[in-house]
Amino acid sequence: MSVPALRDPVANTPGAPQKTITELLAQWDDLTNAAIAATGDTDGWYRGAIIEQKPWDPAAEEVGLAPCGTVGPKEAHQVEALVMHDAFEPDPHPIADKLTAYWESQDFTVVRTVDWADGKGWMDISVRADRADGVEYNLTATTSAVSIHVSTECSIDPSIQLWAREKSLRREDIPTPSSPTASPSAETPKSDAGGGSNEDGEWLGF
Repeated sequence: MSVPALRDPVANTPGAPQKTITELLAQWDDLTNAAIAATGDTDGWYRGAIIEQKPWDPAAEEVGLAPCGTVGPKEAHQVEALVMHDAFEPDPHPIADKLTAYWESQDFTVVRTVDWADGKGWMDISVRADRADGVEYNLTATTSAVSIHVSTECSIDPSIQLWAREKSLRREDIPTPSSPTASPSAETPKSDAGGGSNEDGEWLGF
């Protein structure tokens, strides 16, 4: 199976071109599809947790928007999201080795941070791949599942905050069923499906 080469990186420095939210979403799509293709199996992938049964679909834009440092004096953000697949086989080493080789061929620095087995059949591997422009992959491969977390470059382009605001407003316009009022002590967990942050760096769930 042909695996697509990733797009050229853009320097993340003051004065350098900053990616718009459209470009970051395109990069996220590209990075995710490239990693999926590198596994050798493009079917059966889900966005977010497998139990939710939401097939991988970049058009859904179910992503997070995370603060990621600064470019000059301005705060930067990156698009991030997770895709998951049932384990290809009980031993996660082959898929970890395959993705490691692919990412190294694409000029990522790859580190295996976890390689653990309980001696009773359960295995757990974590791999991190970093590129010089700030793009990052995090692979978790276990006896039961494979997950790939993708983070794009950082950017300070103003379109990012506009997009986050529009996504939040669209969610507020969706009618919700009536429900009992939560007690003052109840906490609302952040969604794993994605989110964003405002100018103050606050996380906004999408």
